Amino acid sequence: MSTSSPAPTRARLHPAAVVALATGGVIILGAIAFLVWLLTAGQTTPNAAATDKLVQWQQVFKTYRDANGGLPDVAAGGYCLGTGFPVGAGGTPNCRDYDGNTFYTEEASAPLMQALATTGPLPEGVSAPVRGTVGPYAIVDDAGIHLLTAEDGTCEAPAVEVWNDGGGLFICQILLER
Repeated sequence: MSTSSPAPTRARLHPAAVVALATGGVIILGAIAFLVWLLTAGQTTPNAAATDKLVQWQQVFKTYRDANGGLPDVAAGGYCLGTGFPVGAGGTPNCRDYDGNTFYTEEASAPLMQALATTGPLPEGVSAPVRGTVGPYAIVDDAGIHLLTAEDGTCEAPAVEVWNDGGGLFICQILLER
């Protein structure tokens, strides 16, 4: 007499259960994809925001040039573009190397800001500091006006690199020629 046990039977899901599980999986994957998109959509990098600020200032200078036939007549040197810079060396709000030796003060930048304000409202805010340097700022010389900012890593177009410290600080520029 042989004793054989019945062969095990495989449990089968009802077709409706299979459809429900597949639909649930698709919904979960869709929700995850939507959350990833929601968290990343519309965010700009600090570099893109810094370049956007330079482009806004470029437009202000172009508007001034169109209205007055030239760029603002200010002394050669460095100027902060805007207000709200961190308090640094000398206990004053400064741009460029705000807490170092090569800074420009908001206060000394007032003549340029007043001239530019004659054509309309000025951009607000400052860029994120990178390794002790913050922008936007301008250097006025015989070539024109150099609109500059600090970026972490390579410069975003239309700004171009004019200097880097080899450690992540890149100085990016838009040049307004005379």
